[in-house]
Amino acid sequence: MRLPAGLASLGVMLGHVALIPLYPGFGLLQPRGGLVMLTISLAIANTLVWLAGNPAFSTHARFQLGVAGWIWILVQAGAQVYLHAVAG
Repeated sequence: MRLPAGLASLGVMLGHVALIPLYPGFGLLQPRGGLVMLTISLAIANTLVWLAGNPAFSTHARFQLGVAGWIWILVQAGAQVYLHAVAG
């Protein structure tokens, strides 16, 4: 579960790099559309997915952590797909 989350996050970041020439609000250090903020956000989501594999947490907590991390990764991926579809 950790490796697919990391690969999905990497794909989202590469998709963001592809959006930079299409939209002026996207760049490396933009306050709302920056790659740095996206990377921090995806690092938090991947941390949640990583914590979901920790047996010290209850099953309920592990499920919630994993779902929360994956939801955020999929939201970012969905936004990337939408913006690429609108631009193309």
